[in-house]
Amino acid sequence: MVLLQTHYDFFSQPDPTTSYIAIGIFGFLIIAAILASLISNRQRGRSNGNRPTRKGAFRRRAKKAGLYPTHIRTLERMIKEQGLATPDKLLDGGSYLDRAMREELESIDAAEMSEGERDTRKNTVLQIKAILDANRTSLSVISSSRNIRIGQEMRMVFEGGGAYDTAVLSNLANMLGVELPQTDEGPVRPEKGRRVQLTFVREGNRVYRFITRVRGFHSVRGKGTLFVDHVNDIKQVQKRKSPRREFGRSAYFYPVEVMEIGTGRKRTRQAVVQKSRSYLGRVEDISTGGCLIRAQRPLKKGSLIRIDLPTEDRTTMSVFGKVCGVEGRAPYGGGMHIMFTRVSQKYMNEIMAYVYGFTE
Repeated sequence: MVLLQTHYDFFSQPDPTTSYIAIGIFGFLIIAAILASLISNRQRGRSNGNRPTRKGAFRRRAKKAGLYPTHIRTLERMIKEQGLATPDKLLDGGSYLDRAMREELESIDAAEMSEGERDTRKNTVLQIKAILDANRTSLSVISSSRNIRIGQEMRMVFEGGGAYDTAVLSNLANMLGVELPQTDEGPVRPEKGRRVQLTFVREGNRVYRFITRVRGFHSVRGKGTLFVDHVNDIKQVQKRKSPRREFGRSAYFYPVEVMEIGTGRKRTRQAVVQKSRSYLGRVEDISTGGCLIRAQRPLKKGSLIRIDLPTEDRTTMSVFGKVCGVEGRAPYGGGMHIMFTRVSQKYMNEIMAYVYGFTE
């Protein structure tokens, strides 16, 4: 009887131990590849000076900084068009943001668009700078009063009473000299050793304050000078809502009167500029919220005013405001603190660009 083999084992049964080893090696290679990729990405982020920025993370941080969707979209377009490698640095402010903004403003000026659209786009860009600066919470310190420049304007308050505006006339190795305050009765001469508080503004909106003592009096370049002790570590105490910048230009201003026109139900109130009563003053500094004008004949507190501010191209821009306070009296004249009440978008753009240093 012949038996036929109907089942043949062409392949031997696999060893389970070998399979487990192969799977383990394959898994190890996958994990190693993932780790290598993560390390490479992190190194690339460090080499760029910042970790890679995802769009969602950038938007969340921008929103937290106080920016609105239209500002965020503008920044994202600037990032794309200018090829900015470290977008997060825009939200830190400083020179990185300023360079990008200058390029964007120049691009807007060169583009073909209506005047209204140009003003709107510029205003959006400048608002980004204003919002980011206003929301920065870090306060700085000036190492010594020896670093205060000559000409720096200050607010002086004496212990026991008396507040005056002054300016630095001299900065010596052991003393700081400020202009002696003047009143209708003559110069103010506090006794030696009296405590005095000095407040001043730098970088447009950083307010600093320190307390020192009177050392004595002298004359500097023909002006009565009050000398005080130097101090170290002058701390920033707050930030102005609207940063200021020195202006130093003459400007004409006019009183504005509110008059009733018509009778009965048709009677309306209208602001009328008194063009026949023009006065010349000097705009000492300016901000997006107002300005300080020194004039021989300042208007009274509460007066409405129109100011014709000179521009870089030798034209004028007319803005309207209200006198919120007046310093000094005749015969020395006085300084009017003006709060702007009506400024066109075009002129506000010019003021903002000047205050933030984008124009001269």
